[in-house]
Amino acid sequence: MTLLDLSFNNITTIEIGAFYFLRHTLKELDLSDNTALGFETLGDSMFGLVNSTLKVLKINRIVNEYRICVCINKTTLKYFKYTVIEKIYVDGNRIDIFQKGAILLLPDTLKYVSAKSNRFTLGTYLHSDPLHVYGIQELDLSYQMENDRNLHDLYINYRNDFTQQRRDPIQCNNGLKLKKEIRTQPDSQILIHIPPNLTTLYLDNLQLPFCLSHMRFSNNSLGSVSLAMNNFWSWEGPISGVKTIKHLNLSNNFCNKITPGFFCEFTSLETLDLRNNFLESAICSDTNGTLFSNLTQLKEINLSYNNLWFIPKNLFRGLIKCEKIDLGHNNMLSKHFFFTIRHMVNLSSIDFKENGLKWISESMQLELEFSGNLTVDFSDNKFYCICDYLSFLSWMFSTRRLHFKNFDNYVCDFMNGTIVTFANKELIFNELNIKCENKLWYFFGALGGTLTLVGIIIGTSTYRFRWKLRYLYYSARRSNKIHHENDDSFEYDAFISYSEDARLFVDQTMKLRIEEEAGLKLCLHNRDFLPSLPIAEGIVTAVKTSRKTVLVMSPDFVKSYWCLYEMNMADMESQHTGRDVLLILLYKHIKYDQIPPTVMYQIKSHTYIEYPNTDDDSEEMDIFWDNFKIAIEC
Repeated sequence: MTLLDLSFNNITTIEIGAFYFLRHTLKELDLSDNTALGFETLGDSMFGLVNSTLKVLKINRIVNEYRICVCINKTTLKYFKYTVIEKIYVDGNRIDIFQKGAILLLPDTLKYVSAKSNRFTLGTYLHSDPLHVYGIQELDLSYQMENDRNLHDLYINYRNDFTQQRRDPIQCNNGLKLKKEIRTQPDSQILIHIPPNLTTLYLDNLQLPFCLSHMRFSNNSLGSVSLAMNNFWSWEGPISGVKTIKHLNLSNNFCNKITPGFFCEFTSLETLDLRNNFLESAICSDTNGTLFSNLTQLKEINLSYNNLWFIPKNLFRGLIKCEKIDLGHNNMLSKHFFFTIRHMVNLSSIDFKENGLKWISESMQLELEFSGNLTVDFSDNKFYCICDYLSFLSWMFSTRRLHFKNFDNYVCDFMNGTIVTFANKELIFNELNIKCENKLWYFFGALGGTLTLVGIIIGTSTYRFRWKLRYLYYSARRSNKIHHENDDSFEYDAFISYSEDARLFVDQTMKLRIEEEAGLKLCLHNRDFLPSLPIAEGIVTAVKTSRKTVLVMSPDFVKSYWCLYEMNMADMESQHTGRDVLLILLYKHIKYDQIPPTVMYQIKSHTYIEYPNTDDDSEEMDIFWDNFKIAIEC
């Protein structure tokens, strides 16, 4: 027997020598999903597998799903040292910590560990123990569960100087003491201890919200690191000890800032995944190309879904070995579409899928052709079929130095609104030849193209600054009707922005506690908006005549156009006047993946109050309403 699967069997105990007679044949053992088994029983059961042939051990979810303070101690691992296990799966066991020295009892043959969906806590066992685990090559710690601790504080407190730190003991239910490290050197570099032969590390979705700065990894062999789906909102560095890393994933991190020196020590990097962040400002301002200048070994870079409208000319000047660039799903405009790539002699693929491109300038055409044998993807861009761009369209159809991916599906938009795919080449050029052969028509065509381009630019700018423009327009219309003798003189104490699923809460509970009991005056759209005013103007008036704008967050709120409109008008009021307008009330739970980025930004950037999840505790409710009243008045 080489495989023994005992998962989902409600096993509670295993005799100490139960596996003894399988020690010469058993290669894989699965004890997963026996939630009453526990690590204590597991440790004793390994006695029968000492000096056995077991290579793979799966012990996922062998503790109760509500267990707290799970500690792996030396007793649990006392027999593991004498096995030849190469892979261990220990996912979903709510593990908090290892006893100091316990990690050292793992077998020297161990190469792969999957410890996803646990609750690891930082502790002194991480100071030196990992440095002596020589066998591990791949480690997956993704999807750690969120618990009561402040992850940001734990990160800041984890410092490399352990000699002068004050420690506060925390008592666990199993009698073991954890230590919470308190920093004493706020400017010191954080030392991250890594097993010396670890090559692959997954730290995805750890719910870690902080800035990546002042980090140093111990001597290591890291080749691939994934930090995706966290909230590393700023990448500042310096990061040292990363010269061996070849593959780095920083996607989906809500990042909006990168300092020029952040990637300076990633000199061996070959693939870099930065998709789905907010890097517009960081990328568009890198006019000197210093951001990626040290990545001379990089072969692939992904900058898709970053709201980029402009690529600086020298952004990629250091990527001399780059083979693939992904700039898809951004907002790039034809007018600003030019950057140098001719130095990338190995470039084979570049993706511009789903941008705002209408045409390509001659200078950019030359850059693309210079590479030769390059595959370019312009899918889901809508090009213009007008006389001014006839030379561009001719180039698209005639060039032999480029391969356009999905070329026949590209679309061309005529001035009359007709949209034709590139598969209909003859139709496109027949129409253009008729329109462009007469000089007068050519003139009007050129004029129309110019006006259209101006319209695109104005339309794009209007869309980009649409909230500010709307705010300024309606503010100007109401300026002669809204007057404040001083900053404290407002018609209303708070304008309440809410959706239909919070209507009863606002109309009954909030009006009772705030207006009738607390004596404050609320502005409610169904009661206080003038019927003669347009809704948009009424919203701006309500925001400007109220001390605060309260956003009653609920699932329907983030789906409501007018609720988001009210949120953006209040945000514009804050920026325009400098006064603190927004107050966020988290009334009902909203799933994380349903919150739009604009709403998530406001939640992270402003004070918010969370509504108690029970109405039975009258004292808790009184405290909440008192705090809510104070937040409105401040």
